[in-house]
Amino acid sequence: MSSSEAASKTSDNPASGNKASDGNAIIGRRISQEALKRLAELHTRYLKGIPGGWCVVMKECDLSDLDFRNLNFSHGHFIGCDFSNSNLEDARLSGANLFSANFDHCNMTRTNFSRADLRGANFADAEMTEAMLEGADLRRGAVIRRGASGPVGRENSSFRGARMYGTNMSECKLLDADFDGASISGASLQGADLRGASFAGAELKGVELTGANLADADFRRAILDEDTAARGDMMRATRPRTAPGPERMAKMLTAHLEWIQTGQQRGERADFARMDLSRRNFAGAVLAGANFREAILADVNFEKAILAASDFGDAILLRANLRNADLRGADLRGADMKEANQDGTKKGELSGTSLSTRL
Repeated sequence: MSSSEAASKTSDNPASGNKASDGNAIIGRRISQEALKRLAELHTRYLKGIPGGWCVVMKECDLSDLDFRNLNFSHGHFIGCDFSNSNLEDARLSGANLFSANFDHCNMTRTNFSRADLRGANFADAEMTEAMLEGADLRRGAVIRRGASGPVGRENSSFRGARMYGTNMSECKLLDADFDGASISGASLQGADLRGASFAGAELKGVELTGANLADADFRRAILDEDTAARGDMMRATRPRTAPGPERMAKMLTAHLEWIQTGQQRGERADFARMDLSRRNFAGAVLAGANFREAILADVNFEKAILAASDFGDAILLRANLRNADLRGADLRGADMKEANQDGTKKGELSGTSLSTRL
């Protein structure tokens, strides 16, 4: 693509307050690395108010697998564009219009998105170490693609599986955002609007939540360290069930063992569903048939435990120690077993029953 095809020049500049014209927009094109470099040069001239500059305006363009490192596209327009798998390390996109853009699997280390319009943007499995998003708008949004009668695909901004270390998201608008499975450490969400946000399977360590609106935010399957939980007002958030204290736990284990030994005639089945049992020690425990559905079991020690026919559906078993545990007939469907130690684990059919381990 030649520079003349890639862009039409305009007299717009940041100081004039004029909006870029749709008549100069690049629509539905695949952008090459060479064209991107030329566009960056024109946009830099625009930002500096140099004649012949051009404010980049793109709609539904393919920008995947490109190198944006150190490029400055602040205040540019990239509506519904696909940046997937691109390298945006140290790129500047502050104040940019990135409505419904796709950043899945991108390297966004130290990328500057401050005050950008990122409504409906997606960051699945993105590397976002020290990325700057303060004041960005990440509420719902979706582009109606050419030829479509309505929005297609996700509308919520999504950070599923993203790595967010030292990421600055203070004062961001994150209504209904999806952080499922994200790793968030040393990040700031201070003053952010997180109403209705989902953190299922996410791990939050040392996250600043002071002043954040957490009304209806879903932390039922999130892994929070004490420091993070203490910094946020969790009163209106949805939290997991509180785990029993030592005395109550001992009684539950005793009652469960009696339930097993009497063929469910006496005692009581251990019900840990939707509880936060992180870092608990169940090594060697007899918990066959126990209910761990949707429980948080991060860093739990189940070494040599009897867990046959137990229900672990949708549970979080991050880094759990399942070494030599008996999981025959257990239900593990939907469970997050990332980094779990499964050396010597017994799986398969449970003799005397019709049950088999379900994954």
